[in-house]
Amino acid sequence: MKLDLYLLEGYVYKAGTRSIPLVIEISSETEKIITDKIDIREIMLYQAGEEKFGAFMSSVLSLPKHSYTISENTPKYMVVNITDYDDSELLRDYDIHIRIVIYESVQDGKYKSQELKTIKNISII
Repeated sequence: MKLDLYLLEGYVYKAGTRSIPLVIEISSETEKIITDKIDIREIMLYQAGEEKFGAFMSSVLSLPKHSYTISENTPKYMVVNITDYDDSELLRDYDIHIRIVIYESVQDGKYKSQELKTIKNISII
């Protein structure tokens, strides 16, 4: 499975607007069934390898309710906003680190967890 991160096309990322919306795409080269329970473990802006803005989260205990079938042609999209997780001052250039845990349905109501992560550069004006 693969995790990709996209900036919103046409959106101007400004420190003063206090909003950093991102689109997460979860896909797979082969068809997989994943649950609606997707845990964000890290949503963090880094500068020179140091954590500057965002949060680390531990797993939230809940049971999956629904599932999604994903593949290369039918990915799952989620919109997240880093500013929902931190209220400190924003600077200019960062590397965005996103780490999530997805749960794949394997058989007989059992699930296998898999951690996915990605990094993308962002400039905030």
